[in-house]
Amino acid sequence: MTTQLIAEKLTSLLREGKFEEIYDTLFDQEKVKHVEPQSPHFPDVTGVNALKEKDSVMAGNIAEVHSMEIGDAITSKDFIALPYKMSFKMKDGNKAELDELIVYQVENGKIILEQFFY
Repeated sequence: MTTQLIAEKLTSLLREGKFEEIYDTLFDQEKVKHVEPQSPHFPDVTGVNALKEKDSVMAGNIAEVHSMEIGDAITSKDFIALPYKMSFKMKDGNKAELDELIVYQVENGKIILEQFFY
């Protein structure tokens, strides 16, 4: 699958909230690496199982999602850049806003890196 086709599928699935399907079909199961140096909780995670665990922990802290906006992907030969915004309420009552750029790297038809910038 080309980077452009992966970007289109990724964008569509993100907009539908189908995170499990993204991990199961678009990511390299063992090699994929999540990099989020700004986070004290999950700065560097490798493998789909670890990514799913990270998402489970994060989702467990969210009480209510107010909005989620996935922008249009920009692609190059091996990279996808995707704007991502989310507004939600934490279980502790605090409100949170995400305004991120996620960069994905593709190798051999699979995503091998997701890096968050915010």
